[in-house]
Amino acid sequence: MYFLYSILLSIWLAMMAPVLWYRAKFKGKELPGLGERLGQLPDALAHDGRVTLWLHACSVGEALSLQPLIDELVVRYPNARLVISTITNGGQKVAREKYGKIVGDGVFYFPVDEPPVVRHVFDKIKPAMLIVVDTEIWPNVLREASHRDIPVLLVNGRISAKSFRTYQHLRPFLAPVLANYKMLLMKDQVDVDRIVRMGAQPSRVRLTGNMKYDVSTKTITADQRDALDAALGVTSSPGPVIVAGSTHEGEEAALFAALKTIRSTDGLEATRILLAPRHIERANAVAALAIEHGFTLTRRTVVPPKMGADILLLDTLGELATAYQFADVAFVGGTLVPVGGHSIMEPALFGKAIVVGPRMQNFGNMADEFVEAGAMAQTERDAAVPGCADELAATITALLADPPRRATMGAAARDLFERSQGATKLTADAISEVLGRLGK
Repeated sequence: MYFLYSILLSIWLAMMAPVLWYRAKFKGKELPGLGERLGQLPDALAHDGRVTLWLHACSVGEALSLQPLIDELVVRYPNARLVISTITNGGQKVAREKYGKIVGDGVFYFPVDEPPVVRHVFDKIKPAMLIVVDTEIWPNVLREASHRDIPVLLVNGRISAKSFRTYQHLRPFLAPVLANYKMLLMKDQVDVDRIVRMGAQPSRVRLTGNMKYDVSTKTITADQRDALDAALGVTSSPGPVIVAGSTHEGEEAALFAALKTIRSTDGLEATRILLAPRHIERANAVAALAIEHGFTLTRRTVVPPKMGADILLLDTLGELATAYQFADVAFVGGTLVPVGGHSIMEPALFGKAIVVGPRMQNFGNMADEFVEAGAMAQTERDAAVPGCADELAATITALLADPPRRATMGAAARDLFERSQGATKLTADAISEVLGRLGK
């Protein structure tokens, strides 16, 4: 089974090599960290005798969610060495900027899941434990860790509905792979049920909750808020601000159309959108779309900012949580298109009135709980259905025109957020339990 997987992965890599070469030579799109991805780690990552905890966070969201856990691990294991791997460039950037003072040079790109590469990385780092954030299943990494008696823990685990439909058919292959996890700590009871049905041993699966609930407003400084305000001119003009976070193609058009309708309402003529696309490489396309709709625009990366712009484009990584502080209404993206939604934690943390579209299947139970508690408004039409922008405009207009209702919704969101905290302690307790068995 592993042999077949490795052969197929090798074939895929061989097919991708010419594509990567072409992109690098003719498009100027180098693959950062290629050497690290192939196992050539710098000497700074060599084992230095301390207990090493290897944390893996694929992308930006996972890297940001590590904050409370890293803070807890530093307190519990002040003499341990933490190293962090990511797959995406954005995740790498966030990990270096956010945790550089703690891990130093211990940030690197996750290795290609080929046995020789994986073995080389384990030889270099010599981790006492591998902690994988969200749901990443790399068979050869897991197998090698098991052969070396290195425990692997999945934390903040989540199985989306879309992934589960695929994984169900792979149970005969996944069951022995999942057996290499020492513990699987899942966000939600639905996630627990799904991973067990995928073949995980029930005795190794625990419900711990979502560590994103444990993020504190203290992690966002006044300097960060002021810097973002100065760069976008958020408070330089009067009028409500809609913060639209993690948007995808198709959602910006609906938001811009909705904004025109909102601004035709008495008292809401100065409404603006602070918009953060999920993938910043789409920033130019989003900017062009805003101008096409007749709006003025300023961008986080353009100096000096255009004060009083209609659209404030956040084209940087790691600042969305800071941006939500400015929201009168927060719209969370990935919900008007078949993506399944993104986290509503940040706007809930700041007690904001939240609006989402119908596509929230990635957060099914959480979404239902927020709607039932009056902490979130959910529209019925997605971007593919006529009338989507009109419904979105009506929903947001009703909230902007009713400050007491917004305040009530925000308070309910914040209350749910606070009542759901505690996942980090449960996760850290599980890590301590396993390390304790190892005598670490």
